[in-house]
Amino acid sequence: MCGIAGIIGNNPNKNVLALSTILSRGEVTETYTEESRITLTIRRLKIIDRENSIQPWFNPSKSLLVVFNGEIYNFRKIRQELEAEYCFRTDSDIEVLMAAYEIFGMGMLGKLRGQFAFLIFNRNTGDFFCARDSLGITPLYYVEKHGQFFFSSTISALTNLDRKIRCLLPGHYMNSSLVQAPYFIPRLTIKIWRKHELLEQIRQSLIESIALRVDTDLPVGVIYSGGIDSTIVLELAARMHPDVIAFTIGMPESEDFRYSRRFCREKGIRQVIIPFGKKDACLDVVRDTIRKTELSEYLDIINAVISLKLFKAIHRAGIKVVLGGDGSDELFAGYNMYAMINDTDLDELFINKLKNLHRTELQRVDRSGGAFSIETRVPFLDRRVVELALSIGKEWKIKHGVEKWCLRKAFSGILPDYIIHRKKNPLSFSSGIHERIRMKKITFAGIYNKNKYYLHESIRRDFSVVLRKHGYNLTVAGKPENINKDYSKWHHLLEFIKAFLRTYVLAQ
Repeated sequence: MCGIAGIIGNNPNKNVLALSTILSRGEVTETYTEESRITLTIRRLKIIDRENSIQPWFNPSKSLLVVFNGEIYNFRKIRQELEAEYCFRTDSDIEVLMAAYEIFGMGMLGKLRGQFAFLIFNRNTGDFFCARDSLGITPLYYVEKHGQFFFSSTISALTNLDRKIRCLLPGHYMNSSLVQAPYFIPRLTIKIWRKHELLEQIRQSLIESIALRVDTDLPVGVIYSGGIDSTIVLELAARMHPDVIAFTIGMPESEDFRYSRRFCREKGIRQVIIPFGKKDACLDVVRDTIRKTELSEYLDIINAVISLKLFKAIHRAGIKVVLGGDGSDELFAGYNMYAMINDTDLDELFINKLKNLHRTELQRVDRSGGAFSIETRVPFLDRRVVELALSIGKEWKIKHGVEKWCLRKAFSGILPDYIIHRKKNPLSFSSGIHERIRMKKITFAGIYNKNKYYLHESIRRDFSVVLRKHGYNLTVAGKPENINKDYSKWHHLLEFIKAFLRTYVLAQ
């Protein structure tokens, strides 16, 4: 996790960027300027080879430089491939990234397992090359104005430019022509599986993914709700790393507390409980949440109110690296919509949800962690885990009315039955917080627009709501006039009344 921002073009003036918006994303500020053509600012979180991974990183001839946000988890394996051709000076992943680019060119993208956004600048030609990880775990936004190219890890760093703010799409790269091209597109490749082989593949792919992500000498936190996804992550991480702490947030009476406390107590895992109170859902908190997370869908904003308090507590505990269970629902059919949609649209729904993760759930965890100099790692979204999940048919994912059936079966006998059989419950509901924040929904659009985030995209209705409204017909729900539409004022008023009654009347 870092924050990167810069300008490429004639007479770049970094003062036009709101660089303060990336400062919380790291610990040290590193800058570089070549008068009249490039200026860069990097806010670096020191995780791998902490004292030597200084940015921008130059190749040995000084002809190329790279600014990099993220982690390459298999950098040691790639380094072994390159050692015969490249003399390494550090133990950093950024040096391996540069070496791989020099030797393989664009082909290096297929070798990377990690979460990343980077820009490589050619000092001889003035051209650049940038890329983003397969599913967009790490952000990269840009603006073109008067022949200059502006880029940043946050939308808010670019709003001063008053131009359309675009994002580099997940699994895409781009050069100075500003034409994006894909190097990875998620596709369903359904295979015929034998049960025991499938369950073993699921277990082994997640074991490998988590092993890569706990390969650090720093203590590791796990965002833990007591659900199947986060319990898998916590169980495996605790087996592989000597210093793992579980962090759980919710209202005192929430079911997340009951399940998570029981599991941590039985396993002897240290747990930090973060209580969420009435003041934590006040309007000032909502304003701060929208400003920091830049989210454009309502349920994501509600969940982000919870996430920011959670990450603040993680930061206070001195943790810089956390793991989460994000992405499992999208891969293994954890949402009700997967059971409701017709078979014709089901395949497209899986791909649609994956392609939009970068602007919903992954944006929430990136900005929430970035607000407190924390890197969030998501092992379910390892490229090999994703490709495996895309080869599994619906009949393995939803069986006998149980969502994520094959995932539950894969870890049956490893995890206790009360975790295996626990039903899916969304974050804000299971933590007992949803209704209090829901009363503030009527203010979201005004706060969002005041921050000028409409320069990137307009605030919109939740995708799940749009899909349900159109009878789970993805073709109709996915039309721009439907998917890009905000709620009406009457809807917000009704939401306020419902939430008020549930919070203050029915709860008595």
